[in-house]
Amino acid sequence: IDIDDLSLSNQEAVYGVKETLPFLQEDLASLSVIIKSMLQVLGHNQWQRYLFVFQNSNELRATGGFMGSFALLDIDKGKIENIEVPAGGTYDLQGSLTALLSSPAPLHLINPIWQFQDSNWWPDFPTSAKKIAWFYEKSQGPSVDGIVAISSDLMEKIIEVVGPIPMDKYNRTITAQNFVIETQKIVEFEYDKTEN
Repeated sequence: IDIDDLSLSNQEAVYGVKETLPFLQEDLASLSVIIKSMLQVLGHNQWQRYLFVFQNSNELRATGGFMGSFALLDIDKGKIENIEVPAGGTYDLQGSLTALLSSPAPLHLINPIWQFQDSNWWPDFPTSAKKIAWFYEKSQGPSVDGIVAISSDLMEKIIEVVGPIPMDKYNRTITAQNFVIETQKIVEFEYDKTEN
């Protein structure tokens, strides 16, 4: 169609579409890449296993905080099939580490032996994630398809979005404002001292 044969109002609309179309094509191509990646993450063709590490932002480490807890999550075709959260957190792996490594020199002040809970050493997350996975596997854990780090700062932001979380069984409600305080109180004072 020759655009000049159209009425003036239609010409403006067609010119607008013509100018916008390349940007739309680019956005759709980007969306396609994102969708393919999400399908892989969600286990569309093959189930996936992820290691979630929970980092305390109040104890600084290169990737956002000290890794005190972790969870292993299996997902298949978008459905969570299994979640494992060790009661003792990262310290549960100390006795099962099959490799003996000297920690990086600055970490010697805390522990001369390098262990899982301190494996997030590099600010470059992909580098730290590879080491986290390596330590997990060397601690007799299964291989994982990815590492996800969640800091206490991120949890506060998530709770801001979803709103307060009532926990009737524990007689408390978690909010973005009390998340860190309540979590530290539970971990440091209210845990089962006999079991742990």
